[in-house]
Amino acid sequence: MKILMLCELYIESLEYQENLLVKYYRKHGHEVTVITSTYENVFDYYNNKHDNSLPAKVIYDHGAKIIKLPFKFNYLGKIKKYTSIKKIVEEVQPDLLYIHDIMPNMFEMLDYKKQNPHVKMIMDYHADYSNSANGWLSLNILHKVIRKYLYMDPIRKHISKFYPIVPGSTKFLNEVYNIPHNEMDLLPLGADTDLVAEIKNKKVREEIRKKLGINNDEIVIFTGGKFTAAKKTDLLIKAFNEIKDTKLHLLIVGDADQHNQEYKKELLALSNNNPNIHYIGWLNNRGVYEHLSASDLAVFPASQSIVWQQALASGLPLIVGDVGEQSVQYLNEFGAITELKKEDINKEKIKKSIEDIIYREDELSLRKELALKTSSKYLDWNHLINKTLSHVKISN
Repeated sequence: MKILMLCELYIESLEYQENLLVKYYRKHGHEVTVITSTYENVFDYYNNKHDNSLPAKVIYDHGAKIIKLPFKFNYLGKIKKYTSIKKIVEEVQPDLLYIHDIMPNMFEMLDYKKQNPHVKMIMDYHADYSNSANGWLSLNILHKVIRKYLYMDPIRKHISKFYPIVPGSTKFLNEVYNIPHNEMDLLPLGADTDLVAEIKNKKVREEIRKKLGINNDEIVIFTGGKFTAAKKTDLLIKAFNEIKDTKLHLLIVGDADQHNQEYKKELLALSNNNPNIHYIGWLNNRGVYEHLSASDLAVFPASQSIVWQQALASGLPLIVGDVGEQSVQYLNEFGAITELKKEDINKEKIKKSIEDIIYREDELSLRKELALKTSSKYLDWNHLINKTLSHVKISN
């Protein structure tokens, strides 16, 4: 099957949804082309720092063709349109058109679909009330007028299925864009389960622990991501310090960008040179999974990220905080996750949640089994890709 994906960001070293889709589509024999931007740095993307003088180029990742194009226009990082993709679409002759969120160039895909009735078009969607529509202008002008009236409404009837990535995105699409629930199917972000198995077979856990001076019988808590106040990592460090267990370690993977250096200083001060708190810094995807393999429990007080799914896939039970529209109960069928509501995200509740798992007999080992069970059912891209392909029938 020939798949053409349209997205705003594709950086080979990351493990975003786009990257994993490419890896597992290719693994299962599909031909994949991606049209994306010329961004080379994820922080530049989130801070809307783009050098539009960078030329278009083609790279290959997992055998997929990645076409990086400059923008024709970029309105405050909110509405971005590439130079024409019409010729690319016609050359690829795709069976499936996969759009990541609302993008103006999708109309050039639609023109191709109209000329080729067998072709299917799908869209996944990442926005929810926790990360979008936080003000009147954003909700009523950007979303309800520009994105809905100008872009979504004209193309909606041509899209076979919408794939919100979390229940909050389902709610957002329904309430803001009037997409009926029967036109949507939840598509969790998933994780690289093949890489998890590879790392486990290489026994990296023991190597990482030896390097960090952690014994095999000691318990390791993992947390990570960009250091921002929104993640509330300071609460975790405070809770960890109060447990006062010499056989308990905390791995902190990640770092601060230029805008969050003061918060980093706060975290370092709270750690007070505690030898059981290990700052690892930024890691590539493999490095993150390797350090997850060396851990026993993952704690993320707030601000959802893909690392939550990566931790579950690595067999780690989770303690996470829902600050609003970020509930992970859709992944908690088997009870691998302790979820703290907004009012319960504090040092005391985090401390108690950790102790309830690590100091109750057999609870940690049970939760690890439940995490792997969760991963197998909800996070394995070997199966998740089939959701996106279920509406496609290749013409003869």
